[in-house]
Amino acid sequence: MSERFIEKRLIAMKTPEHARLVSLAARMEGVVRLQGGDPDFPTPIHIREAAIKALEEGWTHYPPNHGLPELREAIADYHGKYGTDWRASEVTVTGGSGMALFKTITATINPGDEALLPEPYYMAYSGLLNYAGARSVAAPLIEEEGYRLDAEALREAVTPRSKMIVLCNPNNPTGTVYTEEELSEIADISVDNDLLVVTDECYNELVWDGRSHRSIVAFPGMRERTIVCMSFSKTFSMTGWRLGYILAEEGLTSHIRRQPLGPRISTFVQKAGVAALKGPWEPVRAMHEEFDRRRRFLVPRLNEIEGVSCHMPEGSIFTFPSIRDLGVKSVEFAESLLKERKILVRPGVAFGEAGENHLRVPLIKPVDVLERVADAIEEQARASPRSL
Repeated sequence: MSERFIEKRLIAMKTPEHARLVSLAARMEGVVRLQGGDPDFPTPIHIREAAIKALEEGWTHYPPNHGLPELREAIADYHGKYGTDWRASEVTVTGGSGMALFKTITATINPGDEALLPEPYYMAYSGLLNYAGARSVAAPLIEEEGYRLDAEALREAVTPRSKMIVLCNPNNPTGTVYTEEELSEIADISVDNDLLVVTDECYNELVWDGRSHRSIVAFPGMRERTIVCMSFSKTFSMTGWRLGYILAEEGLTSHIRRQPLGPRISTFVQKAGVAALKGPWEPVRAMHEEFDRRRRFLVPRLNEIEGVSCHMPEGSIFTFPSIRDLGVKSVEFAESLLKERKILVRPGVAFGEAGENHLRVPLIKPVDVLERVADAIEEQARASPRSL
């Protein structure tokens, strides 16, 4: 094959070192797979039944380009609880949050622009930005304070080339839930420097210890400069349905929709999305409680391991234990954990340089499996260079 046949941006993209662990695990049997954030719960029955009913009623034809009006209205109504006043005309339905992010980034970034990323950050952001020709500029969260925002570092990272801030709230992988004060500081930086904010809020319903989610859209001056990317995957355990959406004011929305990017989401899947938002919400609350139970088990258990420390996540479905004191890099530790213990996790370096010396361990398995995972991490920690 000639490289002449391939787009130059794709040729330039390098496969990260940690990606080979997933390929390695695919050739192994009996691996506990914790590389992603796919909840182990079935999609609630009323959502599945809504899809079946839609199929039986003949909802199998082309949907409107940007989503069923019924679903867009339900999405706009749902977000009202966060103090925002979205209209159905400002909702664009997409094939999951990944498609929402791709459409958003490629519709707003020009080659040479810079995007500011509180770090550690969800690993897809840097790849999308690089593909679009942008430069990612990290502003590390303060790990010693529980991965809190360093507003001064974020402000100092702004240059004349800065175009946007990419925010994940609650944060994947650290579990940070941004406070009202932190969101206000980000909003001020954005307004003062005329920056766009792209906010990934896929874990908005998964917050813990009495906290509540707030969207930066609700802060003064932010509605016209914020794009929200969302997914049904985590809240409703609908990862395989591939249903997400974009929220943006009509000026931004109209331009995002001009992209020649075609996939319209199956009508019966969108009907299921309406059912998810309209409830009942008891299954969501039950999943929330189980995630919390797993969190309260796993974090103390990880902190019992010599050389490992783990902050209690405030939101999301991830823990992000530090292995810095073990004297081993995250890819090396994760590879040994896979080869010797058959446990697959993401090494922290996948989430930016500030994630090095960490592992991302999701709460997507029952407690008995998570106990096995923690035991394996402890065994591997004892075999680490520092322990020898």
